[in-house]
Amino acid sequence: MKQYVVTLAALAVLSGCSDAAPVAEPIQPKSAAGSLVMVGGALSSSNAVVYQRFISLAGDKAAKIAVIPVASGQPVKYFKQFISDMVRYGVAPERVTLMPVALSDDKSTPDQDESTWRDNAMKQALADDLSSYTAVWFLGGDQLNISAALRKDDIDTPLLTAIHALYQRGGVIGGTSAGAAIMSEVMIAAGDSWGALTQGLTDSYNGMQDQENGPLMLSRGLGFFSHGIIDQHFDRKARFGRLIVATELNKARFPLGFGIDEDSALVFDAASKKLEAIGNGAVTLVDVSQAQKIENSQGYQINNVRLSILQGGDMFDLTTRQFEPQPDKLATVGSEYLNIAKPVVSGVFSRNTRLKDMLTFDLVDNKGASEVVSYLMQGEGIGFTLRFSQDEQTQGYWQYLDGLKDNGSAYNVKLSITPSRFSVTELAP
Repeated sequence: MKQYVVTLAALAVLSGCSDAAPVAEPIQPKSAAGSLVMVGGALSSSNAVVYQRFISLAGDKAAKIAVIPVASGQPVKYFKQFISDMVRYGVAPERVTLMPVALSDDKSTPDQDESTWRDNAMKQALADDLSSYTAVWFLGGDQLNISAALRKDDIDTPLLTAIHALYQRGGVIGGTSAGAAIMSEVMIAAGDSWGALTQGLTDSYNGMQDQENGPLMLSRGLGFFSHGIIDQHFDRKARFGRLIVATELNKARFPLGFGIDEDSALVFDAASKKLEAIGNGAVTLVDVSQAQKIENSQGYQINNVRLSILQGGDMFDLTTRQFEPQPDKLATVGSEYLNIAKPVVSGVFSRNTRLKDMLTFDLVDNKGASEVVSYLMQGEGIGFTLRFSQDEQTQGYWQYLDGLKDNGSAYNVKLSITPSRFSVTELAP
């Protein structure tokens, strides 16, 4: 079978491969045998745990990895960076191939216009070649670029059909940032937590800036992960509000949401239906299966959302819906380290400004507080009270990880979001 080599000259040849094949029929759901490695973005080259897991699932020395760069505005540049990372962890460079699928020209390659690759996912020759690969990796960027290139008129292209086939025969599909967002059937395309809670849904998209601000936009993902909705850059960009809105809107089919922090990964094994959180951050599990959305003319209100924090090897069994802490972790409820009443959790002067640290340190490992309360507002007017609390279903876990670095977990923290009116008065001397 023809081998595609990683050179710019060869890429130019590939961009002109055979005429478009007939449109493929939509992939029929099957029992996959493979794995997913979903990275929350900003993956450090030094993050050995994540890279080595992906390479191991791909077959180690036998790994043959196809990189799909279409999300990126500089597809070749960031492909070269990915090759460098693969070589760092022992993969021979000839085992990593760029699939020439892109929507944007890469200015770092003046002799090649990568935007001419926009229809290559329709070419059967490219799809056929994927049959010899063990892994696919999606670069980050704009997730709508991925779905636009790999699905035409809402029908799977031959290349997307081939990627599903790779997954079903036991291969691994990985991706970072946008490459994680596209894994679920319902894809979060844009918006932030404030916009989702105050403005709801939109079908308008004006580019990458909309991913940082504004109402929630949902689109159709590629459907590799059929057990919930994926979000990324999660804790740093405070996206848990938008993930709650997205999961509640899709509660009947997808009541679980998974928010993946930067430099972290959620690994899914399709055979066992188990998830594992690895890397330098956490995965926040949002469960709205028992939540009650309250109609309130003043703003978005919901009760009994359940949040869990997985990190450092914690697992979640999707069949039993059971949390499995990393075996070395100790339970915190009943033997809490802290005893602080009413911890401050409302801003930059909080000890634990990140969601995962607030829930693990200030709540489930804190004897003095059965709840912590935070606020979302933009000065005066309507905002939201966020009440995180423990009950008999809540548990926490803790261990030292990597020397004396704390690594905590929380399971089944209860959250209510209530619209609230705020008045701010600055006091003169």
